[in-house]
Amino acid sequence: MTKTTNSDGENLGGEDSIDAPADRAGGEHERRERAWQPAARWQAIQETIRWAESQATARRNTPQACIERERRLRDGVGLG
Repeated sequence: MTKTTNSDGENLGGEDSIDAPADRAGGEHERRERAWQPAARWQAIQETIRWAESQATARRNTPQACIERERRLRDGVGLG
């Protein structure tokens, strides 16, 4: 790919274009996507879903938690 400029010498694309690294990154992404075996990809997705679900155990804004927090504040227990 060669550098393309207009009559004022402004860069219009090509080797020295700011888009060139993005093009290379896109190619790298595509190469990595092709390297996945379908079964391994599905396994990784399932493991990620299980991990995300296990992280959701801190339920701070449930109705029961709000009622308990209001009770503590009302009773003066939550005041510093």
